[in-house]
Amino acid sequence: MGPIIIMIIVIVALLVFGMGQIDKSNRLKREFGARLHSVGIHQYGLPQVSEGKIIDVLLGNEKIFIKTNHQIFELSLHKVRGIHSSAPNNRITSKSVLLTISYDMNGRFREIGIVFMKPSIAKQFLWEIEGRLFTTNSRNGVTRL
Repeated sequence: MGPIIIMIIVIVALLVFGMGQIDKSNRLKREFGARLHSVGIHQYGLPQVSEGKIIDVLLGNEKIFIKTNHQIFELSLHKVRGIHSSAPNNRITSKSVLLTISYDMNGRFREIGIVFMKPSIAKQFLWEIEGRLFTTNSRNGVTRL
């Protein structure tokens, strides 16, 4: 009888934790007006944020928001020059994926590296940002590559 009670307690604890994470994600999406939210690990590129710090990454209509405990970074998609994954040929199959966002800051080229632990989330961010880059660079049915 003892192992069953322990298993039930563990299942209830996991359910409570999962519901708390869903609530946090929905609250952040509403706060920033974002469609996508995920938790990532900062690797490089953000000032005053240490390597390995857990961050919230949100993708809004025309902006990427990166939230740490004490700071919020806002990056306009109009300044993003490219995004690529660490996987060769954009085949995202490993357990963790590094996405590198290249952007223009005051005439200087910068990069932000973020590791996502779920390949499916990395694919979503990659495809959404690439799609927005294509629509930003297209006019009158012509897409500039």
